[in-house]
Amino acid sequence: MIALIQLGDVAIGAVFRVGEKSADRLAELRSRFDRESLRTAGEAWARWTILAERGAAERERGVRGAQRAVDAAVERLAHSTIVERVVDAQLNRVLGMLEHDPDRIRALVRGQRDSIVGEAVGRVRAGAAAGDSAVDRFTMRVRRGETP
Repeated sequence: MIALIQLGDVAIGAVFRVGEKSADRLAELRSRFDRESLRTAGEAWARWTILAERGAAERERGVRGAQRAVDAAVERLAHSTIVERVVDAQLNRVLGMLEHDPDRIRALVRGQRDSIVGEAVGRVRAGAAAGDSAVDRFTMRVRRGETP
């Protein structure tokens, strides 16, 4: 567990170090651009575009790296012995409970069955009511002498 906490601290430290390096690099670039005379607006735009493309590529690379790190950490955690022990203990507890008190599962199954049957009966009743209504309308037309 301490290793996981340390891994988080390392990640946070790395992020702050990258931020510091980025600030240093940005200051260096600003001073370099101040020293150099840009001949045209087109040249300035070309440099701006290059920097934007590089920034987007580095951001995407960072996102992919972070995703890989999180995926690896989750994978290791999911397959760790402690998680397996917890899952096994809970599974044994639930199975033991059902073994000693099977009425719990029977009530659950019965409740599901009642719910499904109730829903089917409701649909049949709604269909029958719609049919009754259609027959009533038909007989009213016949009594009035209208053609169906």
